[in-house]
Amino acid sequence: MRLGKSSWEATAAAKRANTHAKIPRDWLLEKSALEKASRERNLTGQFIEGHLSTDEILITNRPATSLVALIQAGKYSALEVTRAFCKRTAISQQINNCLHEIFFDQAFRRAEELDAYYDQHKTTIGPLHGLPISLKDQFHVRGIDTSMAFIGWLDTYEGSKDPRLVHQVDSQIVSELLRLGAVLYCKTSLVQTLLSHAYMRSKYGETINNLIGTTLNPVNQRLSCGGSSGGEGALSALGGSPLGLGTDIGGSVRIPAAFCGIFSIKPTPGRFSYRDVANVTPGQTTYSSAVGFMSSTLDALHLIMSSVLSISPWLRDPYVMPIPWREKDVTRTLSRAAANGSSDNEMPLKFGIYWNDGVVTPHPPIQRGLHMVANAIKKAGHRARFENSPYLCDYFNQNAR
Repeated sequence: MRLGKSSWEATAAAKRANTHAKIPRDWLLEKSALEKASRERNLTGQFIEGHLSTDEILITNRPATSLVALIQAGKYSALEVTRAFCKRTAISQQINNCLHEIFFDQAFRRAEELDAYYDQHKTTIGPLHGLPISLKDQFHVRGIDTSMAFIGWLDTYEGSKDPRLVHQVDSQIVSELLRLGAVLYCKTSLVQTLLSHAYMRSKYGETINNLIGTTLNPVNQRLSCGGSSGGEGALSALGGSPLGLGTDIGGSVRIPAAFCGIFSIKPTPGRFSYRDVANVTPGQTTYSSAVGFMSSTLDALHLIMSSVLSISPWLRDPYVMPIPWREKDVTRTLSRAAANGSSDNEMPLKFGIYWNDGVVTPHPPIQRGLHMVANAIKKAGHRARFENSPYLCDYFNQNAR
């Protein structure tokens, strides 16, 4: 039985129109440009930059660490950085369909407040001051929908219409990012239910949902962007986000990163706060989901993890392990390899790789990739142990130095 005017299709269409209307008029692409984009294989690099000014290209191609340093030095304002990334994100959305939520106006007000603080105090409010950060549409932001592509969750709090909750909640890590000086400006697309798409019957393979449809891989539109944090992967590859937040159980930040050619990390669950992050299975803790980070540069992952841990998130969420960022350990570990990755021969790094877990054997292309990594490790002079068993800890305990 089909519903009338209030059917889910009509609701989804109205939401898409509302989101599109939030793009500034002078950032809208002409029909001919959209048609050209649909025929292009690769939308990244020169193609998307053809819609940007020289200054916008210069800003949005800078890594996150460079941006925060230049803002701190007064070379860039938070507002001009935010505007540049918002415009590139607006173009990304029109040619790649990677967003659920746009809140550029909120981001501009935030950037103006940060600039006013800098002008008055001649310093920043934190290590992420003025840095635009995008969010997978699981993270609650006050005043903004968090639907996770469920049509029934629009204008609700995870399905509830309690006015004390609807649009009134920030996820803890969102509050922490704001405390550190970040600018939040958009929320990206994800796989409906975060797990799979019923028609494709593929786990984490695509980012498809009933709200916006499909997000393709901007590096090659004939391929998938991965999932479930597929919108984050696509936006980062398009240069619309210097740093993004996703979530991961079995590959949800790592697969889109691999598909789209960027970097990501899934920290151990409980390393960063998952408090007030929407989920479809909040009581499922056998395989816990973790907040993960995505960027086009490795240094950005270092920046955000060290920044968030610097304000002790475990004081607000007891599930977070009370372990600070240990920069000395990072430095000591990296010192065991030269700039080109080779061993220093005195204390080489130790790596463990197992070809299967005793249950699942990887497909031949994955095995080939593992062999390439193993050979590179050995060629660089590091120590490695390759097993068909998950019990590598015994080897390392017996061979600890």
